[in-house]
Amino acid sequence: MRKTLILIWTISSCLTLYAQGSDDWTLRKDKDGMKVYYKQTSDVYEIKIATSLKIPLSGIIQLFAEVDNYPQWGYKVMESRLLQRVSDTEMYYYSRLDFPWPMSDRDIIMHTRLSQDPVSRRITAVSVAAPDYIPVVKDVERMRSAHTQWTLVPGNGGWVYVEYYIYSHPGGNIPDWLVNMAIDVGPRETIKNIRNIIQQQRYQTAKLAYIKE
Repeated sequence: MRKTLILIWTISSCLTLYAQGSDDWTLRKDKDGMKVYYKQTSDVYEIKIATSLKIPLSGIIQLFAEVDNYPQWGYKVMESRLLQRVSDTEMYYYSRLDFPWPMSDRDIIMHTRLSQDPVSRRITAVSVAAPDYIPVVKDVERMRSAHTQWTLVPGNGGWVYVEYYIYSHPGGNIPDWLVNMAIDVGPRETIKNIRNIIQQQRYQTAKLAYIKE
């Protein structure tokens, strides 16, 4: 156990340098093998989480491709479905998020594109809101502003260095200060859930023809 913790700390330290780069990010939390960075360029913070996962690259991409299973690991995701599979590396999908009463649930349509550097094998998966892709749903607030990015960098010993970037606004009448109070809860819980689910053999042994390990 001690060796595992030391390894995670070492990887997280490498990720600290990778995450900070030349951007103006501020480290806010360092807990549970995750470093949480904040950046303010508007009234709502941008968030970036740096962590590590022991999984083949294909295993993570397989997880991302299974849109119907997002409720198993996405924080507060109560429904998710594929709208269009453009190719192995591009899709549109719909998700509905559970919000506490008296607030309305939120939904979002995301357009995702995935790319991999053939030399470094680094993968980037970028998702941007496409709010008008399908009509709005009655009694559900459509989220119109969201941008996420997963950056996956293969390392030694089967580890993958991960950055998860999120900027989104839930819309409606929720004040920005209230959004900022809990803005990193969902991303952190999502990472924790992913850590558990990728232990399944089908992710640990996944091989995708369009992903170079």
